[in-house]
Amino acid sequence: MLHALILSTVLFSQAWALKLTDCGSKTGKILDVIITECESSDVCEFKRGESYYFEVSFKSLTDSENLKTVIHGVIGGFPIPFPLPNANACEHSDVECPLQTDETYTYGFEFEVSNSYPKINADMKLELKDDENKDVVCVQVPVKIV
Repeated sequence: MLHALILSTVLFSQAWALKLTDCGSKTGKILDVIITECESSDVCEFKRGESYYFEVSFKSLTDSENLKTVIHGVIGGFPIPFPLPNANACEHSDVECPLQTDETYTYGFEFEVSNSYPKINADMKLELKDDENKDVVCVQVPVKIV
């Protein structure tokens, strides 16, 4: 049993070079996370004025009619909302709603790092919320804005 736990921990850590934190996924299971230009780094370095693509693949553990996107920058432990033009993940991604139990989905979005953002180390927190406002997926990634 202990060998299986150690092996799964090693495989999981090798699958993601990026230091990801599951920050409270309740009704889904994170399968993969991809952020452009962060494939081999433990901290994503974002250049101001450039655009990046964030993608998370997950398995839904419950049925849900809707999926809402919430993004925060976490600085010094304080979450700062990231404005989204439309938070409905069913309309502005490849996710087809309603979500069904045991089905796999991929949510992705492109974002620009504004020139007005300060040079700072922070965390980027992505939450995908279901009908009951529970986190289907919650993933937090360390970032450095340069």
